[in-house]
Amino acid sequence: MLVLKKKNKKKKEKKDKRRIEVKKEKNKKKEKGFALIVGVPAAYAMAFDPSRHTKDILVWMLSTKMLPAAAVLYPMTFLTKNLLGLFDTHFLVIMVLCLINLPIVIWMLFTYFKEIPKDIIEAGKMDGVSTWGEIKDILIPLAWGGIASTALLTFIFCWNEAYWTVRLTTIDAATLSKLIEGNRAPEGLFFGRLSAVSTAAIGPTVVLGWFGQKQLVEGLTFGAVK
Repeated sequence: MLVLKKKNKKKKEKKDKRRIEVKKEKNKKKEKGFALIVGVPAAYAMAFDPSRHTKDILVWMLSTKMLPAAAVLYPMTFLTKNLLGLFDTHFLVIMVLCLINLPIVIWMLFTYFKEIPKDIIEAGKMDGVSTWGEIKDILIPLAWGGIASTALLTFIFCWNEAYWTVRLTTIDAATLSKLIEGNRAPEGLFFGRLSAVSTAAIGPTVVLGWFGQKQLVEGLTFGAVK
């Protein structure tokens, strides 16, 4: 009877781990997609139609990455728990990870788009192509390598993010980072389970990086002198 209970407990733990991993992967896809949906038009506007405040905005966005996360943790926890009621929700996790990675997405895409000759975009305007058409039919095909590498790096950053996902979730929106962090107790660390879960967490990024290495190298060397 005791052996049967242990087996059932192990099965339940495996199901919980699998459920959390699948939930996290879905969230990362949404976070990456939202960051690109916002980042591509923003980088397009800054690269091909800059204003006198464009450089200031880019520097301001980059400066937000210099702010220590601990400085805004308690205000954000208070707001999401007591005022907004968003604590431990998928929406909060998606929005936080999107916003902390958005400056990197815009900066990378802005750099890639600046390497594309402006004459190509202007030729499209002369042919009557709309702004959305310029982005969809001209810009994205030309900068596909850069967009793919940006998407891959954003996915890796979101997947490995632990500080915010551990502190802004409990059970309902728990991610794999929360599961890894939970393998400790007053008695010590559960090294066996910790090693197994950590190894499983590495898998998706390794596989994605292997299949996307061509686009990653192409994007990182986009505009380089050959």
